[in-house]
Amino acid sequence: MSKVKYRLKKADINWWKQNIACLDACPTHTNVPDYITLIAQGKFQEAFDLNRKANVFPAILGRICMHPCEKLCRRGHIDEPVAICSLKRAAADHKPNIDRFNALGIFRKQRTLAVVGAGPAGLTTADDLARIGYKVTVFEALPVVGGMLNVGIPPYRLDRNVIQAAIKELERLGVEIRLNTPVGKDVTLEQLQSHYDAVLIAAGAHEAVKLNIPGEALTGVLHGVTFMRKVNLKENILLGRRVAVIGGGNTAVDCARSARYLGAKEVTIIYRRTRDEMPVSVEELEEAEEEGVNVELLVSPLQVIGNKDGQVVELRCIRNRLIELEAGGRPRPAPIEGSEFVLEVDTVLAAVSQSPDTSFLSNVFSRSKWDRVEVDPTSFMTNVEGVFAVGDYITGPRDVISVIADAHRASVSIHCYLQGQLGADKENGRSLKTAELPHRAGSNYDELPRQKMPTLPAKKRKKMEKEVQLGFSPIMAIMEAKRCLRCDYNIIINSERCILCAGCVDICPYGCIQMISLDQIESDEAVIDLSHVKQGAALILDETYCIRCGLCIGRCPTGAIEMERFEILSPVYY
Repeated sequence: MSKVKYRLKKADINWWKQNIACLDACPTHTNVPDYITLIAQGKFQEAFDLNRKANVFPAILGRICMHPCEKLCRRGHIDEPVAICSLKRAAADHKPNIDRFNALGIFRKQRTLAVVGAGPAGLTTADDLARIGYKVTVFEALPVVGGMLNVGIPPYRLDRNVIQAAIKELERLGVEIRLNTPVGKDVTLEQLQSHYDAVLIAAGAHEAVKLNIPGEALTGVLHGVTFMRKVNLKENILLGRRVAVIGGGNTAVDCARSARYLGAKEVTIIYRRTRDEMPVSVEELEEAEEEGVNVELLVSPLQVIGNKDGQVVELRCIRNRLIELEAGGRPRPAPIEGSEFVLEVDTVLAAVSQSPDTSFLSNVFSRSKWDRVEVDPTSFMTNVEGVFAVGDYITGPRDVISVIADAHRASVSIHCYLQGQLGADKENGRSLKTAELPHRAGSNYDELPRQKMPTLPAKKRKKMEKEVQLGFSPIMAIMEAKRCLRCDYNIIINSERCILCAGCVDICPYGCIQMISLDQIESDEAVIDLSHVKQGAALILDETYCIRCGLCIGRCPTGAIEMERFEILSPVYY
């Protein structure tokens, strides 16, 4: 007797979310399948416009996004994931240089919003609410717009002209941005509360988290976020010949690469776990190593040692081994007794984490044990009426796309608050739309290799202002887009027409379709009642390896197999 191997499950919206995994993995639910299809057709402007509906900065995210979508791309089961992030950039790089903006149709409202911080979170909400007519004023402490986009990320990863192009559209919406205006000094939060109908705090996480090891106060020790701010604002920095960078994230690697650009001869990254646990992207670490950065893994700093003048001269370290998993799932480093060693250094850059500056908040605001302002997890409102907070300011440092997603949700809440509807029932769910549309796979699309991102040769990486990743050409972008398997199309087998001839089983190139006996299937009555069926056969389809080639459709003698397109519709943000 056969054993039960398969359990029938109703294909509800949660199942389809998993099936179109790239879209669901994106925090802003960017319509990945459709914009990639547009690029495959050479329609870069349309792809860019579709991207911008989900995030304000397609050109920026196409360069720096951590692309969680690619980790779940089904193409990765066959060879390599589609380069979704690089295609986002390609849409921005190759769209026609045509001004399609028109703010004349925006109905202007009388209500006003003050935003504290001109980083990704603050600018996203400013964009959302300005587009529906609110008067938005952004207060920024720094002399530049963009927050960490401008002072945290070096220009060889993110061209400053790309940031400026995104800001211009905000300004044309009527958003007023006041630079060099720190809240708490030039203007108080209480003044903003009295002059504006709502306030959003999106001030980011610009304060360095200390190492808490002896010698951290010595001359020559800089924290990563401080160092990168100085680099990006073009302040004078004396590094010396030898630099040690402590940390394994994007900031740490940016510090290491920037130190090399500034002339340091020996730059070493010190990370307490292995390469697999480093939060930084594989591509960025590889580029750092191409530029001569050394990486010391399974090493922790113990003490910064200085000379009689208080200047850093050495960094004492210890080697680690990994032991049991921490609560978050990562192995925990443990020191190896007797493995201490010393690095000769002129500068130590500590890039372990960042935290928000809460000094301008009064004691009336509720705070967490980490001294972060607390907000309602649904509305993002603080315990103070009309004051909202979002982004890294409430969570600590995260990837930009996650911050943008939360900012969109905060926009909805602020809009509802300004309309006197906060807390009212509103549709936040996502619905499913199906359509019987023809899908024709291109020739040899399953054999196309992933396009390799062109980069500036390591020997030519001398000026910090020149981007290292050069972007796909239009032809490369179209070729890469054609690799998409279109997971939003799915094989549907009509049981009334199917004669169980197994022709589809024979022709499937990846063995996705199988014929099995019914006693291998288990189902409850909510899906289909099989209790009265004693024997028979059924066809099952493994979606994981289906490449949507359509050969089964052509092979079926009764026309029982069709391909339907499924689209998950997210509610508009406002």
